[in-house]
Amino acid sequence: MTRYDGVEIQRWLLLRAIEWCSFPAFASQPLVPIAFLLFSWYWVIATVVVLNISWSGIKYSYVNITAARVASLFVGLAIWPSVIGSAIYLFIHRRFVPGLIALFWPFLAGHLPPYGKIGVIELAFAKKLGYVPDDGGQ
Repeated sequence: MTRYDGVEIQRWLLLRAIEWCSFPAFASQPLVPIAFLLFSWYWVIATVVVLNISWSGIKYSYVNITAARVASLFVGLAIWPSVIGSAIYLFIHRRFVPGLIALFWPFLAGHLPPYGKIGVIELAFAKKLGYVPDDGGQ
């Protein structure tokens, strides 16, 4: 088993908290460009925005380490093949607007509202990992 030092654990906690804060937008990065092949781009973006706003109601009360790890791995592996492949397909079929949005979606997804308190989520992940006691260290 690999041992991590405090700095590595804090970095992991921060990154997962940032992703969890807007989880639907984060997970949509490899999915939205593919959805543009099947649906109108404005409906796809509207759906992601609604999901992201709906996520605000549960993102602080529910944190799941397994879901965060799987989503991080999935997005990391699938993002660029799906983005580039979808954009090429859309450009070949002369669908330039969805092609451009698909190409820039990984950058646009990070700017979807609402934003959140990353520190609160980071602390919840730390408690789940046992890095911080449940009583807050008091």
